[in-house]
Amino acid sequence: MPKTGKVLTFTRLHDVMPGFQDEDPMTFGLVELDNGVKVVTQLVDTNYDSLKMGDAVKAVFRRVRTDGESGQIFYGYKFVKV
Repeated sequence: MPKTGKVLTFTRLHDVMPGFQDEDPMTFGLVELDNGVKVVTQLVDTNYDSLKMGDAVKAVFRRVRTDGESGQIFYGYKFVKV
């Protein structure tokens, strides 16, 4: 999977899913990777008002969530503006 791409479109989610309240609001985008594959992903560490369609982004490995009962930490890819 390529680690870079561009933002095709994006939106802000104000009513977050249970377990993600500390990330309210969340920004999600449709990203076209350099190989043409499109993925829906969370966009992080970027000011929402500065995002534009066509912005270059790169994948970063981040904590996705922590299980409350076991304390197990889940990691995955999110994208940041380059």
